[in-house]
Amino acid sequence: IGYETGEKMLAIITGTINPDQKIDHLTLKDPQERLKQYLDSLCFLIDSGAFSSIIFCENSNYSLDAFEDIKSRAAEKQVKLEVFSFQGDIKEAIDHGKGYGEGEIMDYIFTFSNLLKEASYFVKITGRLRVDNMRDITMRMDTRKTYFNIPNRTIRDFYDTRIYAMPVEQFRTKFRNQYDNVSDNEGIFLENIYTRILREEKIKVTNFPRYPRIIGISGSMGIPYSYVEWKCRIKDLLSRFNYYRVD
Repeated sequence: IGYETGEKMLAIITGTINPDQKIDHLTLKDPQERLKQYLDSLCFLIDSGAFSSIIFCENSNYSLDAFEDIKSRAAEKQVKLEVFSFQGDIKEAIDHGKGYGEGEIMDYIFTFSNLLKEASYFVKITGRLRVDNMRDITMRMDTRKTYFNIPNRTIRDFYDTRIYAMPVEQFRTKFRNQYDNVSDNEGIFLENIYTRILREEKIKVTNFPRYPRIIGISGSMGIPYSYVEWKCRIKDLLSRFNYYRVD
C-alpha cells in the first residue's frame, strides 16, 4: 500500500555553508558558524532514529572534509548518508533570491543522488534547523500523503518550506523545475510558488501528524526558533484537524 514507517524514511537536508555576501534576505553569513549548525543538525538527525537514509547537499562548493566524522557516525548508527557540495549559480541566486538556491539544490539531488533513486518518498528539512520530535513525526507519517504546515496560525496564505514531505515522483513532476520563478524582490518566494502548485494541481495537503518542534535560527531574519511544549500539545490536536493549512 506504499506505507512506510520512519525506520525506512529518507531525509533531504539542504544548505549553503558559505553564502555569497550579495544575496539579500540573509542575516547569518559566517561560514564557520553555519557549518557548525549544519553538523549539529545532522548529528541530531542521525542519532534520532527518525530516518534510515539522509542526503545533505550544499551549494557553495565547500570542502566536504569537515563531514568525515559525521559519515563515521552515520555508519555506526547504520544510517545511509550521502553528502554533496557543488557551486550553485551565484548570479541567478542574487537575481532571484535564496529560494532559487534551494530549488537548485533539490534539482542537483534529483540528478545525482543514488539514495534518492532507491526512494519513493522523502522529508525535506532546511539544514541548520533541528526538529526535536522528528522521530515521533516520521513514525506516524503515511507515505501516500503530502505534508505541509503553514509557518504559524497568523500566516495562512502560503505553506512553510522549512519542512515538508511528499512522494519523490510528485516532486519530480510538479515541483522540481519551478525555482526559476522565484523573485524575492517582487515578493515571489519559493513558499508562494509551492503553494500555487499545490492549489493548481489540486494536491491534497495534510498537516504533519505532530506539530514540528523546531529549534534553530532563521537564516533570512536571524530570529531564533523555539517552542513551548504545552502549547505544542494543543497544536498537535489542531494538526489532526488540518488546522495549519492555507485558507
